[in-house]
Amino acid sequence: MLSRATLLFSILTLLSLTSCHAAGLSQKFSLVQLQVKDQQIQVQLADTPAKRSQGLMGQSPLKHGMLLLLQQPAEMVLWMKNTPESLDVAFIDTNWRIVAILAMQANTETLHPSERIVRAALEMPPGWFDQANIKVGDQLIYCPEQPKLCKKHSGGAKPDSPLDVKN
Repeated sequence: MLSRATLLFSILTLLSLTSCHAAGLSQKFSLVQLQVKDQQIQVQLADTPAKRSQGLMGQSPLKHGMLLLLQQPAEMVLWMKNTPESLDVAFIDTNWRIVAILAMQANTETLHPSERIVRAALEMPPGWFDQANIKVGDQLIYCPEQPKLCKKHSGGAKPDSPLDVKN
């Protein structure tokens, strides 16, 4: 027969694992189109607290970047705990302009604050923004909100290889 302490420990462990699962460690992400300059890319959408909390944790190799989209603009702070690949992040203001681009190292708990009110953050592989010649001040188009402003797909990144950069 189990002692009370062992039983209590087992219950607490089970509750902890259940809450981790419920907190979003197995969230499914839909893909959305973004356009930046002449680049049209497909990224995973994290538009709920649970999805933003999970982010790109455990995803390796990285097939798609991620758009962390807030329902209401706010300051955002990101970290890379349990994220196996380094990333670059672009913080995006309420007008869909890039206000900062930061490098984030894999598996660290360093905090990366937006330092201002933002609408979203776009996480991409290291060097992606430089390769695509995307800079602070550039405008993004969130295609689900403004489909008429998004160019039809014409070369560059194909839906099955959204991280390619057109030269």
